[in-house]
Amino acid sequence: MTSDLSGDWHGVLDTGAVKVKLGFRLDGDAVWFNTRSAGVLALPLERKGGEIAFRTVPFDLDLSLGRVGDRLEGTCFHNSVDFPVSFARGVAPPAVRAARPQTPESPFPYEVEAVVFTGADGARLSGTLTRPPGPGPHRAILLSSWFGQTDRDQMVAGHRPFALWADQLTRRGFATLRYDKRGVGASEGRFDTATTGDFAADLAAAIAFLRVRSDIGLIGLLGHSEGGHISADIAAADPAIAFCVMMTPTGVPDEDILETEMFAAARMVGGVPRDFDRTVRFVRALAEASKAPTAAETLALARDILAAESYPPERLEIRAAIAASAWRRHWATYDHTASLRRLACPTLVVFAGEDLQTPPGAHAPAITAANPAARVVTLAGLNHFLQPAITGAPSEYGEIETTLAPEVIATVCDWIVEVGRP
Repeated sequence: MTSDLSGDWHGVLDTGAVKVKLGFRLDGDAVWFNTRSAGVLALPLERKGGEIAFRTVPFDLDLSLGRVGDRLEGTCFHNSVDFPVSFARGVAPPAVRAARPQTPESPFPYEVEAVVFTGADGARLSGTLTRPPGPGPHRAILLSSWFGQTDRDQMVAGHRPFALWADQLTRRGFATLRYDKRGVGASEGRFDTATTGDFAADLAAAIAFLRVRSDIGLIGLLGHSEGGHISADIAAADPAIAFCVMMTPTGVPDEDILETEMFAAARMVGGVPRDFDRTVRFVRALAEASKAPTAAETLALARDILAAESYPPERLEIRAAIAASAWRRHWATYDHTASLRRLACPTLVVFAGEDLQTPPGAHAPAITAANPAARVVTLAGLNHFLQPAITGAPSEYGEIETTLAPEVIATVCDWIVEVGRP
């Protein structure tokens, strides 16, 4: 069976969240599986009738493959889902990144200044300030990026959406400030212990930095996903904020919509969940564990939950630590609409019609109910990244040339120009 299949094979696992290159060599009864973090793993090869199968426990991959013409095709079981996979002979060719034609390039018709300010924890945060020509004072917009270790441009797969927002807004007469999160890029501090509340405090520090400058006047806020909530939290507490833009925010906790949304991205790329109800109960139990009074209690609860699910020992501690992390515990009890209910400044909320991460059908009603005065719009055909969607799955972001759909740029910038007039 394996003699005519010996040699190198390459393919891609698309989970809907990410696309991961997979490569292995078949040699007799062994599989030599290539990994970036652990090198080459020697795995036993199983035969199941006309199929071959192997499992990589540390990476939670269980593959079952059969020959179809000159390819190996079958399924890869990962994170409770069977995903279709296909492999071709040989080593994968070098990746070719799609063009990013919207990325702004110098020379710019405005001033660009590297700045440093002190964050809420005392760390030095580094950013980029753009200013229209002239002495000012200029109306300014502070940009707040989404979840994760993101730099000032919210760089993803070569896309730099926050550099594009800064460029478009500055060309329309606004100063902008965007900065690397604490512990990311050129910024100091620790990212791993920070919460949404800490990032909001850093945003308040950025506002304080701008307010002492003679070339800056009124300040508005714009944030994407988690950054939208951070912006709303600060705007609700600071009556001097001129306006607030929230792009693709959440209106309800994730665990409230698991039954309808948990596997949406996986299904979009052909994934078939196994034991759906059990998985939902498991994920909801971990979410509840994150609400325990202390991190130690969360860690103990998470370990018990994972052990009861026969979670592999190699990954159990990692998954339990995620449940007990400072960010996860803070987000587990975060009120997604509390700030919206208190916002008094003009507010724009933008949803994306094909968003599988914060789908408007699940989140927009709660946002609208929390602040009926806010302008809430849903732009059809866009994904969570605010690109023209292919499937809406996050794994597509890197394949799309467009960084920001022209309609979202127009919607946001036109609204800001209107409400931000002197």
